[in-house]
Parts: sequence; C-alpha cells; structure tokens
Amino acid sequence: PFTSAKRISPRVVIVDFGISYSDQLLFLGSGSQSVVELEVPKSIDAIRPRFDEVYGSYIIGGGFFETDAYYKNERERYWRSLELLSRIYLPSPARILEIGGGQMAVLRKVLFGDRCTVGDISPRYATPLQKAGIEHVVLNLMDSDAGKKLNDQFDLIILLEVIEHIPLPAYVVIERIKPLIKPNGLLFLTTPNLFRLRNLVRMALGVEFLDRFTIPQPGQGLGHQLEYSADHLQWQLTRAGMEVVMLEHDNLGARGHSIKARFARKLLSPLDFRPKWRNGLALAARPVGRASLDR
Repeated sequence: PFTSAKRISPRVVIVDFGISYSDQLLFLGSGSQSVVELEVPKSIDAIRPRFDEVYGSYIIGGGFFETDAYYKNERERYWRSLELLSRIYLPSPARILEIGGGQMAVLRKVLFGDRCTVGDISPRYATPLQKAGIEHVVLNLMDSDAGKKLNDQFDLIILLEVIEHIPLPAYVVIERIKPLIKPNGLLFLTTPNLFRLRNLVRMALGVEFLDRFTIPQPGQGLGHQLEYSADHLQWQLTRAGMEVVMLEHDNLGARGHSIKARFARKLLSPLDFRPKWRNGLALAARPVGRASLDR
C-alpha cells in the first residue's frame, strides 16, 4: 500500500504515502512522505497469562449470547484476533466501537484500558458489558441510518464474524458505518473464508454450507448469508470507499466444535500451507475518498 520504504536504522523507516509495517505496527502517516520512529513493542505473548485470566473471568460465564462451552472452544480465535490487532498502531487509550457481541471490547478495555462502546441489535445481552463499564447501544446494520445512531467517531471499529450474517453486500454495510471512523481511524474485521477447506469439501459432497438468504424478521437470528473470498472482500471494501491496508488468510485459532470436526481439522492441517484454503480472513482498512468502482 505504499510506494517505497527505506529502513535507515532499526527504529526508523522512511515511508512514501505514510503507511508501513514496521516492528509489527501499522503506522498511519499524514504526508506524501513521513519519517517514522517507533519504539519496538513488547511481544503480545507477554500478556497471554493475563489474557487467559481476563477471558476466564469476563467472557466464560459472563452471560453473553453463546454458551460457556462455545466460549471455551473459541478462546484461541479471540487470542489470534487480539494478536492481529496488535499490528495496528492505536492511540492509548483508543476510542473503539465493536459491532456485535462485545467480547473483544471487554478484552481491550480490561487489558489495555481502551474506551469502548458496543453496538448490537438488542439490549438483551448488555449486562456483561455494563458490568465491565462499557456503553451498549442498539445498532442494527440492516437499518439504512445505522451510522447516524451514534454522535461520535472512533479510532477503531471492530466486526468479528459479523458481516457474513448480514443479507446485504458488505460495501452497503461498510458505507453505513464509515462516518463513524475518524479520518485516520481504521476498520478491523474477521470473517470466514469462502475457499476454506470445510466449504470445498461440502461443495464437493453437494452439502449446503450457507443459510437461506433472507431479510430477517424482528428478533430473528440468521446463519451465514454470505461468505467472501479475499479478492471479493477487498473489492467490497474498495467499493465502500475504503483502502485495505491488511488482508490475510488466517485460521484464526479455529479448532472445530465437535470431536469429528477437530479430528478432520488435524488430519487436513498440512493443507494449511496454501493460504487460500485457510479458515478465515482478517482485514484492516481506512477511509479514503471515493475509490474507483471498476472491477
């Protein structure tokens, strides 16, 4: 995403266009050329024991939507998402909006002291957020005025495993929330990869892997409506006027939710060498002027 970069010391990089990966941080500059000086960050691995403690105290048994068994199984997905987020330079404390269940907002607030808000379609599961001192607002991305429900802007908006449940093109959803992102802010999302091995096997066997595509009734939960390839997801974000600064195929700590699924995952794990077959996609993007709509 930048035209050139030259490292002139272990801590200093000259960057054209103001975006660079350096010392595992994504730096957002402001000019056509920036001299970036970064302290080498401590490895996020150092906070793993604290993460496990917080996850066990606030997420498992916290009263969120899914069962405790689900959150025990998904621990590594949240840890991997946190690792990927650690590549992004954020102010401290950062102003964060998570759209969805709010588990990452809780983790970011308790671990890093970020100022977080959670938007979800119902206040039904607001109690664990309120216990953590996090504001909850009702926010439905199916509403055309969803982005107008909050009179605020954020350094970071997080959508973890959200867009695949919405029966709308991703660019429509992103356009609705883009006004909530600060000019130098970012969107971070994860979503299943269309070409993951699970889907390829199901398609080969003639087994459906998506839910029925429908507009939900009030209070109706939907399964996966759409899944995206990396190329398609990037096109959707560009269509929404966003510049993609990170897009990776990643297994996101996936383990499988049954003994059969876990065995199959271990059996097929050597095929992970091909990124396009990995389980998920992780993306970071920032607002720009309206981009070209050409494919």
